[in-house]
Amino acid sequence: MKMKKRNIILSVLFAAVGLTSCDMEKYPYNAVEESQYMTTANDFKSARIGLYSPYRTLTSGGHVLTPEFQCADFHATASYSNTYGNQYRWDFQSSDGNIKAIWGNFYTLIARSNYYIDSYQKLVNGEIPGISEADRALIDCWAGEAYFSRAFAYYNLATFFCEAYDPSTAAEVYGLPLQLTYVSNATDNSKYPGRSSLQATFEQINKDLAEAERLVNENKTVNSNTQAKYNYISQDLVTALRARIALWTKDYDTAISASTALISSNKYPLINDGEAFRAMWVTDYGTEVIWQIYTAAPDELCSTNGTMFWGQYKNGDPQVMDFIPSQSLIDLYTDGDKDIRFTSFFAPYHLALSNGSEADVYVFDKYPGNPDIYSQTIVDNHYINKPKPFRIAEQYLIAAEAYAAKNDVTNASKYLNDLCRTRIAEYTDKSYTNATILTAIQNERHKELVGEGFQLIDLKRWNLGIDRANAYQESTMVLQPGGVNTTALSKQAGDNRFVWPIPKAEYDANPQLKGQQNPGY
Repeated sequence: MKMKKRNIILSVLFAAVGLTSCDMEKYPYNAVEESQYMTTANDFKSARIGLYSPYRTLTSGGHVLTPEFQCADFHATASYSNTYGNQYRWDFQSSDGNIKAIWGNFYTLIARSNYYIDSYQKLVNGEIPGISEADRALIDCWAGEAYFSRAFAYYNLATFFCEAYDPSTAAEVYGLPLQLTYVSNATDNSKYPGRSSLQATFEQINKDLAEAERLVNENKTVNSNTQAKYNYISQDLVTALRARIALWTKDYDTAISASTALISSNKYPLINDGEAFRAMWVTDYGTEVIWQIYTAAPDELCSTNGTMFWGQYKNGDPQVMDFIPSQSLIDLYTDGDKDIRFTSFFAPYHLALSNGSEADVYVFDKYPGNPDIYSQTIVDNHYINKPKPFRIAEQYLIAAEAYAAKNDVTNASKYLNDLCRTRIAEYTDKSYTNATILTAIQNERHKELVGEGFQLIDLKRWNLGIDRANAYQESTMVLQPGGVNTTALSKQAGDNRFVWPIPKAEYDANPQLKGQQNPGY
């Protein structure tokens, strides 16, 4: 039987079906009768829960690791399973499964956001009677969370699937297909959206973020006296995303105002103690976390990040890692054990591989697994930690980089030194010049955010290439040492694969995308 190709953008919109009422399940999954849109406060409450559930996928596993393994920080071991192989070798195409999954999963979040927003607009327009004032106040706040979610999804998609943002060319280069309403029946592919300009994409992102800023009110929706408050979208989170987006779009004044507002609030103090910093990555508690994704065993688990670095849990038997850190990454931490990031992110380990090679190496230990999670499961979830998509440390780095871009070395140095002072024992503030400040910021950002999914888009934003330079810890422990697709891989800035392809299934099914594929695919 020949299956019809389906447009990914619109087919994932149907993921919203079933979020609000079991009665919807009697309709085909690709069509929701208009009368079955949300009509009660409980419907809106259920749909709000549906907004949060994709985040466990979108902030862990392949969504974080796919771009990391494309860069130079990790080398495949000689016992490599070929997981993320296309990205590691830089030979991925538009049919790549990792890329297709990331595209589709972010559009699933967009679908759920659209479903909520469309119904919310019906409420605003007076088309949904019988909602109390108290419930309406909550529904307003939840709508802000939907607007935030749509902005978050489109921003992430744009960083991967579009060129780096240049204000002088953004109106002429491709952005994303913008689907801004929930589609209840997507049989007519002539109505599928084509790609907008990159400028239009970010105008929509900032418009959604403005709505989130207007509506989000965690004081009404979350008990602020509990740790759970960090699991929900807040005004501070809106501000943190605004700072991140502004840095990407080179709106440095906004990046400065947003990031420094969060810093000066003193609500998320940087950690300067090694044990407390390590605890943030083991037991998932730390004062500098702005947003942490709710994760609980056994049914509300995110994907594992640590398995790629530690191998499958073997209860004391030797581990088989897929990736180990490059020597160049280790060498970035010039202060060694004085840097609490080095002692928290890397662990010495005697690694023995199936080919008979063995050596003492450092392994990447940023995701060691939370014992409160794996002690409650009967499956191999030993390397799951709760995702932390936003930490205050990033805001210090945003402020420093934005000030540096405005040639304000004094303030750029201040925020960079403020961060380093908490991370490095016996640290002495450094003086920088216009010629040295940006490189210093780039190195500190690299050290702070390694393994969190930032490196590829950072290099793209800075217009820098990738050179693995055979910088392995031990040649016998890595896959094909010296290979041009492994440890010696080198790519210049602007290589077409810094921009991922529109997935083939999407491109083939949507006639509006004809001629709009990214170059080189």
